[in-house]
Amino acid sequence: VTCFSKDNIMKQTDGLFHQVFDEVAKEYPEIENEHWIVDIGAAKLADTPEVFDVIVMPNLYGDILSDVAAQITGSVGLGGSANIGEECAMFEAIHGSAPPLAGKNIANPSGLLQGAVMMLNHIGQTDVAQKIQNAWLTTLEEGIHTGDIYKEGFSKQHVGTKEFADAVIANLGKTPKLLQAVSYAGAGALQLPTYKRKKPAVKKLVGVDLFVHWTGSDPNELAQKIKTIETNEASLSMITNRGIKVWPDGFKETFCTDHWRCRFKASANGEITKETIVALLTNAIGASIDTIKTENLYEFDGVPRFSVGQGQ
Repeated sequence: VTCFSKDNIMKQTDGLFHQVFDEVAKEYPEIENEHWIVDIGAAKLADTPEVFDVIVMPNLYGDILSDVAAQITGSVGLGGSANIGEECAMFEAIHGSAPPLAGKNIANPSGLLQGAVMMLNHIGQTDVAQKIQNAWLTTLEEGIHTGDIYKEGFSKQHVGTKEFADAVIANLGKTPKLLQAVSYAGAGALQLPTYKRKKPAVKKLVGVDLFVHWTGSDPNELAQKIKTIETNEASLSMITNRGIKVWPDGFKETFCTDHWRCRFKASANGEITKETIVALLTNAIGASIDTIKTENLYEFDGVPRFSVGQGQ
């Protein structure tokens, strides 16, 4: 099982995904596991997809790379999808709807068919699933192809959606001769392990980020303005712009927009509370500082779970 993430950059979000992957992997020592940064992993997937078996990744990467993986096999229209939960399951093609193809008898129905085969296996109708899958493989093997996978000199017959489906129906009961036939004997519904909620971590508020709209360009000037709203408990510790630390000790070459993150941490003898945050916001109003939003900063079991500024 391979994990794709971008935790070298997305340290909190993708970092958590990678961390949980490693935790779960320890529960299954008999299964080999590995991790790839998603960009080089995607390159490897496009180049030598056969080296991968199962790949897990956050939803955005998975949505993109599942289409890439299907296209490598010939067409996005070939892939089916299963969404399986503890209480219910839903099966579909991996691709979205294609309104430009609607009613034209040109779409490849294989994706929906593959989703249906997975559904039949899930509900225990493995004999039906096996018969349909082998009929589908036989149809492909016979060179009966829709336009998305039709190749002159290789395919035997260019067909539409209905004709492809009719060919699969006609091949029910047959098995492919060149492609490997499937056998679903003993298969059944995927049994998910019962989720065990972990003991809640100790949560501690240690700071707050005030996001400010300011049209100036000098971070030092903004810092002087922001420091006027400090309280006895909270002091300004950092300002970032586009994720890059620009105060203190920023680089004058950094291009800044009008969106600034001003981080407040506990003063030497202070402790951040919700009342501290309210006081900061009240002071900001009094100083005519345009606060867009706030984000509280927490530690969980003593580990900071908030992003740092690039260069911090």
